Amino acid sequence: MSDQPSTDFFRGKIPALDGVRGLAVLLVLLSHFLLKEFWADQKLFVLAQAGWLGVDLFFVLSGFLITGILLDSRESGHYWSSFYKRRVLRIFPLYFFVVTVTWLTVIFIEKAPDRLQGYDSFVWFFTFTPNIAMALKNDWLYHSHVFNLNHLWSLAVEEQYYILWPLIVRFVPMRWLAALCIGLVFFSTPLRTWVAGEQGVNSVASYVLPFTRMDGLASGAFLAVFFRLDLHSFIPYHKWMARILFVWGGWEISQIFLHGTELRLYNLSALFFASLLYLALNTDGNALIRRVCENAVLRDLGKYSYGLYVFHLMFEYVWLDGFGKRLLHSDLHPAIGQTIYILLALGGTYLLARLSWALIEQPFLRLKDVWARREGPKSP
Repeated sequence: MSDQPSTDFFRGKIPALDGVRGLAVLLVLLSHFLLKEFWADQKLFVLAQAGWLGVDLFFVLSGFLITGILLDSRESGHYWSSFYKRRVLRIFPLYFFVVTVTWLTVIFIEKAPDRLQGYDSFVWFFTFTPNIAMALKNDWLYHSHVFNLNHLWSLAVEEQYYILWPLIVRFVPMRWLAALCIGLVFFSTPLRTWVAGEQGVNSVASYVLPFTRMDGLASGAFLAVFFRLDLHSFIPYHKWMARILFVWGGWEISQIFLHGTELRLYNLSALFFASLLYLALNTDGNALIRRVCENAVLRDLGKYSYGLYVFHLMFEYVWLDGFGKRLLHSDLHPAIGQTIYILLALGGTYLLARLSWALIEQPFLRLKDVWARREGPKSP
């Protein structure tokens, strides 16, 4: 078996991947737009809130795409500069815009600089390390009553992943890279358990540290290697294996939410979403999951997913103060009140994401082909 990428591996624009990204952000948004006060059955609320695992789908997709980009360009003379320039153009403009706006809000509008001390200092955000502060504090950060930035921990994990992973992909042969990914997936739960210690599932550190969340990124990275080594050609019934893993993983995850959270949840989530991604890449004409992911609505959400993710919790207090509390104290049926809240919060977030795309993200993305030209075949 050759250690070179398969010549028939699909490249270029894959519509289903935009849909996967859209599904990930939709799951996260819907879970965070659920208000506990509207739900009489708390077990049902916990199960309905399981969409926050969409963050793991983001990790799986990121691992797949980033590893694919790196593998396809590792013989390029611009391997390092092209990769990091493109990541800067994609992540930095919006990230530093919202961090700076929130910091200035605390200083000049809330006039509470005393809050920005120690682990709550904005130094952590400006250096892409808020997850480290959360782990050391063993709690979410406290800084602004206007904007919430705690969800940016996942962006910090990805940025920290970008530091070491390109070095590994550049010099490790693909077969060994596949083995490394498998090892990271299956050793992640014991590592989380060790980090959590007596805190167990209440450990913030085991949730937000990069080396305890490698299973999602490694699962996606494994798929990128898997396809480039053409391994699916040597495994009979590989699509049925993915379907079985998808159904089994979904069942196990639902049982964990119904009967209490476990640290293996994130491992199961990584495998569940990796199988979903694998099926979304299925080229069969009757592939159900691929057709779902190619849905126009999901693809549209995928296009604006970065802004949607950043703004949905950033404006959490605005949504609550603007219309959430009124709906909670209204005479509406809880189901109707919850639905209205979701629609209004989703609509406001979508509008902000579209503005962000037009005014902040797209102008910088246009520079990719000028400032950060990439050699070699395009990765999906």
